Amino acid sequence: MSTTATPLAAITAGAPVDPVIRRATRDDLPALRALDSRAFGASWPDDEFAGFEALFEAERFVVAVEPGDHAAQGIDGIDALAGTAGAYPFTMTLPGGAQLPVPGVTWVAVALHQRRRGLLRRMFADLHTGLVAEGAALAVLTASEAGIYGRFGYGAATTNRSVSIDRRCARFTPAAEALAGAAVARHASIAAAKNHLAAVHDRWCAATPGALSRSSAWWDWVLTDPPDQRSGGTELFALVHPDGYATYQVTDDGDTARVVEVVATTPAAHASLWRSLLALDLVEDVVARRAVPLDDPLPHLLTDPRAVTTTALRDGMWVRLLDVPAALAARSYACEVDVVLEVDDDGGLPGVDASARVRLRGGPDGAECTRTDTPADVRLGVGTLGAAFLGGPRLAPLARAGLVQADAPAVVARLHSALACDGEPQYSTSF
Repeated sequence: MSTTATPLAAITAGAPVDPVIRRATRDDLPALRALDSRAFGASWPDDEFAGFEALFEAERFVVAVEPGDHAAQGIDGIDALAGTAGAYPFTMTLPGGAQLPVPGVTWVAVALHQRRRGLLRRMFADLHTGLVAEGAALAVLTASEAGIYGRFGYGAATTNRSVSIDRRCARFTPAAEALAGAAVARHASIAAAKNHLAAVHDRWCAATPGALSRSSAWWDWVLTDPPDQRSGGTELFALVHPDGYATYQVTDDGDTARVVEVVATTPAAHASLWRSLLALDLVEDVVARRAVPLDDPLPHLLTDPRAVTTTALRDGMWVRLLDVPAALAARSYACEVDVVLEVDDDGGLPGVDASARVRLRGGPDGAECTRTDTPADVRLGVGTLGAAFLGGPRLAPLARAGLVQADAPAVVARLHSALACDGEPQYSTSF
């Protein structure tokens, strides 16, 4: 009598079983790698995955595993891992300069045959319940699809802008030349420049709402540059300035420079770095994704502002408030505000409920936020408050979209002004 592997058709004929959700272990890494590659349609080179392994903290990841031993059943080629989600530990700068420990939710993937069966909600409930238990006031993520995370109480809090610059038309104004001054940006090898890049980023991060910290391991990850992942471009180049840096690559045809980051802690450094990027020999166009925020002065440095064309606008970092009083008390406000908020958490995450009626009293020097029984002045959902939390999407447009209710419009206007910050919130660390 002979035994053979169970035909795949026999496996796929039945309905999927409900996976068991547990915390990950390092033994799950090969299956995580395979699941992520299939979910996002991208391969993981060994050296790049080694960088992820250095960042991986198993206890901060959940996995969904289908019960049963496929190998014992003689089933070849079937992975038991059906889903995953995790969270990296970051520190985020808030409006006013306070820095708050923040989990960055990441590696969210569900196997194709398990989709639309509630698995993501179950994994998110487990993950976020753990984040609440460890005392997180809020969580952040970036979304491959914008329609997914609103139902879990997340709100899009920053905006990414992509631009294209016609280098042949990009000439600095006399004022811009004077601003850039004599300090020139110079090329340096990525390896030699790492410490300078990290020091500048720390200074920039401390002054930029929404910015996320980078550990040494994160810098190794950010600067990983495997040749087969360059998308038709050169190696990564670095321009350094005493108060800034820029990283970029050039497409293989030599026509386009692709800017990865421009980080500057002074207006002079910003102008000097862009002067160098726009002076690259042989390049016709300079394109940037996420390196030019909405309030970036770049167009105003040029004699022809139309040389800078916005090619895309999309959501950037999403915020999910987990402890409303703690989150609102952690930041400062652009003007004095005293308001009672009714925040509704609609139950998108079982076991996590940030619903609260709170009195917020704050201003430029800080804030306090406490629970209260006083009738609310403003009513809004936790995702709407998350969207406005960093001062990016302003509250008044959200109110005009029906997402904020108040008996007195003047109260919304006041809160709108108070939530604003000096400079567009932004982040530079993809996770």
